[in-house]
Amino acid sequence: MKRAFEEPETEQAPKQKSKKRIYIVIGIVLLLIAVAGGGYYNVVQRQDLDAMPVESATAVDGFENADPKDLEEADGWSSIDDYAHWNNAIFTIPEYDNIPLRYRRGITKIFMGNSYLEPSGDKPIYKFTRIKDRAKSVFCYGNFTDRHDADNWNKEMAFLVEKNDYQSSAIWIISAKGDILFWKEYSGELPLINSFKKGQKIFMDEMKLVPAPADGIIVKNKSSKYALIYNKETKTFDTYYQYTDSEIKEATTNEEVPYVEELEDITIDSAQTNTGNNE
Repeated sequence: MKRAFEEPETEQAPKQKSKKRIYIVIGIVLLLIAVAGGGYYNVVQRQDLDAMPVESATAVDGFENADPKDLEEADGWSSIDDYAHWNNAIFTIPEYDNIPLRYRRGITKIFMGNSYLEPSGDKPIYKFTRIKDRAKSVFCYGNFTDRHDADNWNKEMAFLVEKNDYQSSAIWIISAKGDILFWKEYSGELPLINSFKKGQKIFMDEMKLVPAPADGIIVKNKSSKYALIYNKETKTFDTYYQYTDSEIKEATTNEEVPYVEELEDITIDSAQTNTGNNE
């Protein structure tokens, strides 16, 4: 009986080892599947992040209202880090909050490149006005160079900054990617600006209203008003004085008065001659 009892034990040992090997193999296979699955999950997750809508993707970076293209890189833009660092120093009041990120990055690069933020030597320093009523009229947008590919994203921007003497200012015109198109200083002047559309009537080469050949900018001072219009031939912005109603009336009156006076003189001479003949 003892022999019959011992023989089955010798048969079970190989079976237990075999099961152990199976479990090990299954464990290795499951581990490999888990590793592969984890890598696949990371790839899918990365694709999902890339496919996020604007609101979700920009919220992660702190730019809730930014267009995805505004977060790319361009020669005329500052880096996102530089913009974030200088943002509050440049755009000091809420009236500037609605300026799209692409233009804010372009402005930041201009301020950095011209030492407006960190004064160097005797170079002039400029800044945006902190007067809320003025702030609404120191920037505007338009298709100022009359491009055929212009749309809501790549409009151009004009903006005014004030010199630290509080008496002078300068105007910049930049593209959506921060390319500098125009700069001019107004010594002793603090104008306001607004844009007008192509086809709107303005004064150009004479005291006669004509349709504007492109979108343009009105620069208004206390006693004068000018239009800035892009000249496609010279690739520059030309300035045209805009006459006031009183100036037009005065010019028209000055032209008519000599003619009327001359008629009166002739009438008087004729009357005197006729009187002499009657005598």
